[in-house]
Amino acid sequence: MQARETEAIVLRQYALIGADCIVVFLTRELGTLRAVARGVKKPRSSFGSSLEPLTHVRVQLFAKEGSDLARVLQCEMMHSYLGKNPTLDRLYGFSYVAELAQELAPENSPSALLFRLVLAVLEAGERDGVNHALVRYFELWALKLNGWLPNYDYCPACGRCVKDDGFYAWLEAGQGRCRACAEERGIRIGREAASLLRGMLELSPRQFVSCVQPGAGPRDLERLTQKLLEWHLEKRLKSYGPLREILSNG
Repeated sequence: MQARETEAIVLRQYALIGADCIVVFLTRELGTLRAVARGVKKPRSSFGSSLEPLTHVRVQLFAKEGSDLARVLQCEMMHSYLGKNPTLDRLYGFSYVAELAQELAPENSPSALLFRLVLAVLEAGERDGVNHALVRYFELWALKLNGWLPNYDYCPACGRCVKDDGFYAWLEAGQGRCRACAEERGIRIGREAASLLRGMLELSPRQFVSCVQPGAGPRDLERLTQKLLEWHLEKRLKSYGPLREILSNG
C-alpha cells in the first residue's frame, strides 16, 4: 500500500454513492487511473472544483496493491481549461479530447507523450478556440503516438513517392498507395491534405492551425482520422457527432 503524488488531467467524473464520485485521471507517469473521491459533492468539500473534468491538477492518490480503484487523498488545482463560462466549441471540443485520450491511454502505464499532447491542445484551444484544424492535429498525433498512423510517404506497391501528390489510404493494409496501384480504391487523400499531414509532425498546435485553410485538405484529413480511429477502436466516439455539428455551424 502506498500514497503517490502525480500531475494529472481530470478526464471524467461520475457519481458513485451519495456525495462520492469516481474520477478518471490522465497522469503523466501512470497513464489513466480511476480513483474514488469521498464527499466531493458536498458543498464544503475540501476538493472544491479541482476534480471537475478538464482540470489540470496535482493529486495525491492512495492505492492498495491489486485494487482497480485508488483513493484521492488531496488535490490541488493548477488550471481549469473550461472555467466557469466555457464556449460551446471548447465544451464539446475538450470533451472529445478527454474521451479520445481515455480510450488511448493505457491504464497504470506511463503515457507522458500523450499527456503533453493533451495539455498542448487544451492550451491552444483555450487561447484561440477549438476548430476543425485543432481537432485534426490532436487526432493525427494521438494516432501516431499509438502506432496507428501508417507511413504514407511512399506507395509500397511500386515505390513511388506519394507524400507530395496525395494517395489512397487502404485501412485494412495500413498503406497509402498511388492512384495507379490503388485503382482509386480507398480513402482519397489529396495533395493539400498530404502536405498538412507531413507538416503536422514539425509544428505546434497553434502553428498547424495557422497553416490550415478551409477546403479539401481538412475534409480529407477528417475522413482519414475518423476512419482510422473507428477501425482501431471498433466504434465511433459518442462525443464527436455533437462536436462536428457545433464546428460546422460555428
